[in-house]
Amino acid sequence: MSLPWSFPEPLRVLLALGLYLQLAGVCFIVDGSRYATITNITLFAPALVALVFFRQSWPPFNKAAFGVLLALCAWVAFVAVFNEGSVGKPWRWLRLLLYVGLYVVAIGLVMQSETLWRALLLSVVSTAAVFAWLSLFQALFIDNRGFGFREFRLDSWAGHEMADFENPIVSALYFGVIAIMALCLSLREKGGLKLLSILAFIGASAYCYFTYSRGVWVGLLAAVMTCLAVSLTARQFRLLLWGFLPLTLAGLFLLGTAGGIDASYRDEIFWQWWSRIGTFWLWGAGAGGDPNICIEGIQRCFNQAHSLYLQIFYEYGIPGLLLLLVLIAALLLAGWRHRSGQNFAPLGLALMVFVIVVSVANYYVIFLRPGVFWIVFWLPAAILLCEGAGSGRSEVR
Repeated sequence: MSLPWSFPEPLRVLLALGLYLQLAGVCFIVDGSRYATITNITLFAPALVALVFFRQSWPPFNKAAFGVLLALCAWVAFVAVFNEGSVGKPWRWLRLLLYVGLYVVAIGLVMQSETLWRALLLSVVSTAAVFAWLSLFQALFIDNRGFGFREFRLDSWAGHEMADFENPIVSALYFGVIAIMALCLSLREKGGLKLLSILAFIGASAYCYFTYSRGVWVGLLAAVMTCLAVSLTARQFRLLLWGFLPLTLAGLFLLGTAGGIDASYRDEIFWQWWSRIGTFWLWGAGAGGDPNICIEGIQRCFNQAHSLYLQIFYEYGIPGLLLLLVLIAALLLAGWRHRSGQNFAPLGLALMVFVIVVSVANYYVIFLRPGVFWIVFWLPAAILLCEGAGSGRSEVR
């Protein structure tokens, strides 16, 4: 059923509010179940209304990437239903796939209004930056936890329930996304908004540094270079690259002398994963499967492969991995083709490059309840699906 009239602006604003609470709410909504309830009411329920009753107002998507996304979701559903190793009831996975569709539609509908989309991004970046600066000030100047390498790993606004991520890798992933958003906004905005975006970028980047999550550092660096490469002129970027290269080499040298270049047991995790590949390479171990990799030297077991590529391969077999890689490639190609002009394809490209890098050893799951891990992948995927549709994308002003 599709209603004949145009998409109501109050519903679009409600979707923007829901996206704000989903993207920034991880900082100030301290209870996980409350966060889920709020996002369901303000984001996914309105998106379902839009999906069912306003089909004519759906944003156009890049056809190639959207087709691959549908194929990936279909394979995930097939494995969840028919693979006996899948964890939980099939309806759980089908609901998560519905959430993916609703999320993509919601972002596309908000992006149809450039003013509303910009306001949403600036609000999210500003809110997260406040918590980044508060966390840094608390750790460095009130608790005096020190500036030395790895003296502590920042994962919370110490002593407060808000902005407590409970894990430095999770907090690094979140503020890495915020830093990329802030940088891309700083290249678009002017005056006070530009200064605000720069301060947010500095705060989020500093937070990422003090997590000492080296994979996130590399991902953030790659994303920053991507954003600058597609936003600056070729001459400006070359000059920046020549100035930045010596700093990068110096940073690697200092990191090596401080003992910061090591695998952190990921080499052993990856080797054990490889030793079992014959049991899951084709069919997968099942949606949500747990590889249960144990390392005797530290008397610890891991329930995931510490890599999105390996975890997807483990759960969904080689078809799942290939579909994921083709989806990422299609999204990158769509964003690259439409990177020029005053659109947000550069933001989507930079965020997707971040995903590609951190997925090697820091990030491992995309089909789960909305939260930080959800944001890392599905935000850039939705942006590129919409911006990759090209100049035909309708816009509401």
